Amino acid sequence: MTERCDDLIVETREMFVDILNPFAKMKLIDALQRLGVSYHFKEEIDNSLESLVSVKFANDDFHAISLQFRLLRQQRRYMPCDAFKEFIDKQGNLNGTLCSDTRALLALYEAAHLGTPNEEILREAQVETTNQLKRIVDCIEKPLSNKVRHALETPSFRRMKRLEARLYIPLYEEDKEECNEMILELAKLDFYLLQRLHREEVKEICEWYHGLESPRELFYARHRPAEAYFWALGVYYEPEYAKPRKLLAKFIATITPYDDTFDNYGLWKELQPFADVMQRWDEKGAEQLGRCYKEYAQFMFGTMNEIEGALPKGTPRKNVNVIKDIITEVCKGYVTEIDWRDSKYIPPLKEHLQITLVTCFYWAINCTAFVVFQEGVTEEVMIWMSGFPQIVKDSCIVSRLMDDIVAHAFETERNNVATAVTCYMKEYDSTKEEAIKALWNDVENAWKDMNEEYLKLTSIPSSLLIQVINLARMMETMYKKIDGYTDSAILKEWISLLLVQPITL
Repeated sequence: MTERCDDLIVETREMFVDILNPFAKMKLIDALQRLGVSYHFKEEIDNSLESLVSVKFANDDFHAISLQFRLLRQQRRYMPCDAFKEFIDKQGNLNGTLCSDTRALLALYEAAHLGTPNEEILREAQVETTNQLKRIVDCIEKPLSNKVRHALETPSFRRMKRLEARLYIPLYEEDKEECNEMILELAKLDFYLLQRLHREEVKEICEWYHGLESPRELFYARHRPAEAYFWALGVYYEPEYAKPRKLLAKFIATITPYDDTFDNYGLWKELQPFADVMQRWDEKGAEQLGRCYKEYAQFMFGTMNEIEGALPKGTPRKNVNVIKDIITEVCKGYVTEIDWRDSKYIPPLKEHLQITLVTCFYWAINCTAFVVFQEGVTEEVMIWMSGFPQIVKDSCIVSRLMDDIVAHAFETERNNVATAVTCYMKEYDSTKEEAIKALWNDVENAWKDMNEEYLKLTSIPSSLLIQVINLARMMETMYKKIDGYTDSAILKEWISLLLVQPITL
């Protein structure tokens, strides 16, 4: 089976030479990316997109222009949005010819989600294509209607790449107008082979977690090793990144009880000495803590020591220290949140986010993902990461707000720290529905900011920046409708799809 997969990879490489038509080559690249096999063809795709930068399609070739725009921007190649002037009139209405071509309309919808804050034409295109596709989806025949529903649920650029591959394979297979049987076979075989690897990895993570003594003592905490692995799988799924993926999964599994210790379990008089120990990273001081606090501190210290020990010799110790410094900031933020909770203080939204963007832990997860990944992680990159850069902050905004929106009722019932929804309602004297609508708009703006940063941060390697994007994509997967990490029923469905259910070959 591995040999057949290798043969298909060779044959697919030949397609890059044989296909001369730019539009056909773009469709090949798009299929490979969405089917999760593009990592085999990095050089071929990069060279092809470099040549596509200068290709000019006819102004009314809506499908080709939209696909070109999305593919180039996904690879951090700038293409101006002027190309879309023919798509929308001055009143903001879509071109009539475009509206009659569902595939072109869908391509524009996907492209519009890579717009930046000042690209108003793409903002209009996003709204108009969404509305138009919703209007016509029930009138379109299968298989195209299935692709439209899939896109309306979450656009491709915001999807967890491994889950997108699993869900897109059947959509690609049933669309006989677009499907290439050789590419389909490659996608299925590759998914099967990677699933075997990922299955062994998640088994290893669960055995590691349940083999530790400390987590068993944390009776109040969420124990989510499989879910933590799923999260890490969303950051990098390729086989060559098995080691960083497992280390990142261990880190995510470790920080979950940290949140629960502050959020759900402790009283301040007990938490204060715990917070002091954690902020000092005082392993000896942890011995003096109460039972659960001592067990958690040892758990965190043990995981961080394991991560540090797993890094190659010569890796600067200060890289791990940056992670620890960020976790210290998280701990300080938790202390502030407890003060808010106990005093029933509801801060203005800006003040709330100054703290909760840190305590959502996404900054720390981003930093850890970089450190264990190693490739391209220079001293300059770590200095940049330590300053809480804008693209990471935007990823945290997506994380914090999506979590608060879907978990608002649950958190309110538990009398926890006020959510962003509550803060907005108080500050602007609004209803819950108005607050949620405004916060969803903030999530959308954060995505546009990320798109802009992704294009302009040329000093940071793409292999690192895409990890920041991938973490935001995980929120779109796990928090679209419910808190999928706390109420993990839907998450178990995704985990089963990726790691348990076999794909039909």
